[in-house]
This record gives sequence, C-alpha cells and structure tokens, in this order.
Amino acid sequence: MNIRESTGFYDLCVNVPKNKIQNLYPVLSKLCEYGFKTIAINTNIDESILGTDKKKKKKSGDSEISQGIVFETINIENIRKEFDGRLKIFNRITFFCSDFAKTHILNHCSSLKTYDLYAFAPRTQNALQCACTQLNADIITLRPNPMSFKLNKKLYDQAIERGIHFEIQYIDLLNVEFRKTTIHYSHLFHTYGKSKNVILSSGSNDIKTIRNPYDLINLACLLGLNEVQAKASILHQCKRLLLRAERRHRGKAAFIIKDCTKKSVIEEDAQCVKKLKTYIEF
Repeated sequence: MNIRESTGFYDLCVNVPKNKIQNLYPVLSKLCEYGFKTIAINTNIDESILGTDKKKKKKSGDSEISQGIVFETINIENIRKEFDGRLKIFNRITFFCSDFAKTHILNHCSSLKTYDLYAFAPRTQNALQCACTQLNADIITLRPNPMSFKLNKKLYDQAIERGIHFEIQYIDLLNVEFRKTTIHYSHLFHTYGKSKNVILSSGSNDIKTIRNPYDLINLACLLGLNEVQAKASILHQCKRLLLRAERRHRGKAAFIIKDCTKKSVIEEDAQCVKKLKTYIEF
C-alpha cells in the first residue's frame, strides 16, 4: 500500500450497503464528489469466527489456532480499477469482540497482514483494556454498546503511546439512540489527551448519510476538537494512522512520521481553517 500517494480528505470506514458490492459504487461516487480522495472499505467480523472449542484451545497454542483462520472479505481490486485516479482505496477489517482471551489469538493471526487497516471494536471492559495495552491493532472504535466502557486516562495514554488511534464514526451521531454515548466518548478523548490520535470516519453504508468534509469539520468542533484538530481528524491524523498500519503490515520498519503538533504544521492548518471559514461564509 502506497501511503505517500494518499492526498485529499480521508474516510477510513465505508461499509458495503446490504452486503452487495454493486451498491457500493454510488457511495464512492458521492465521496469523490465531496472531495474525498482516500477511503477504506470495511468488513465487520464477529468473534464467533475464532471458535469456542475450549478443548481444542488446550491442545494447541494461540499461534496454531490463528494460522487456520481465514477471513472472508470482499475483493476490492475491481473497485480500485473503477475509481483509479479518483480514489485511493484501502481494505479494512474490524473485529467485534467481547472475550479478552481471544485478543491473544488475534495477535498471532497472520491473515491480518493482508489488510491495510485492522480495527478492534471491544464489547466488554476487559476487551477494551487488552486492546489498549496488548493488541496490535491500528484503530480502537468504541461503538454504542449495551455495556458502557470505563475509559480512563491511563488506558488512553497507553493506547496512544503504542500508536493506536481512536475512531469516532459520525453515523452514530445521526442516530438519536446512539448520539449521547458517542458524544460522551468523544469528550473523554478531549479530557484525557486533548483528542490526540482521534480520527473521524463515516461508518456509513448509505449514500444518504454521507456528509461533505466541511460539515464534518464543523461537526467535529462539537465533539471536543478545536478547528485545527477537526481538520486533522479527516486529514493528517488519518495519514499518520495509515503509516502506522504500514509499519504493522511490513513488520518492524524505520520511517519518520511528521508530528502534526509542530508549530509550523499548526500554523499551516490554521491558515487552511481561515480559508475554510471564508468558504463557508461565502
């Protein structure tokens, strides 16, 4: 995956509408129209694929179990050809998991290297703790859940130190039932780390719920992000995330990531925000 060619706005979680690949093309066309240049097509995987046979787990180690796991996801090569020159397309896999013991199996799963982005959606507090401290994921996405998570500053800092990014999916903000919880987690990111390593994705599978980048920047300001951070959540932070994912994909590799908190970058973003205000007022 060539990260250096990625430009423009990012949406790193686009789902396939009704599991029919042909329904995805109008969504991607709309994203192009709005100025997005880099997207990730997501596939959700439930923990049940890892199996529940405890006797089998005792006989073989986590690494042996993980070698036999094959994930069925969509083939995006035809989509890449269709949108060549208009969109840079990556593939992403998201695990929904409640059993923290299964996170160890995921860590040894070689199949993950075939995906550009690896996201983890915990369903329990223990799964969240393992994700922040041990799991080699690129993204932690806190989706609305019957069980609320107790994300504290220590866990947040541990995840950030390991290069993990937290994701806000604005599809949850459009749902009245999930809105309050999503805003709550967003403000925790701001309280614990000034929204460091936070990205904003759509999580959408419907053309009607796609929003343009300028609406998203305004929306992000309501989630505890200032104007510069709001813009970075669909630009610089996403590129940093993809670079981190490339490191995981290639194994241990040395490269330099430009710190988006440097004064020069902040000043540059501030100028862009100023231009953005002029655009909106116009």
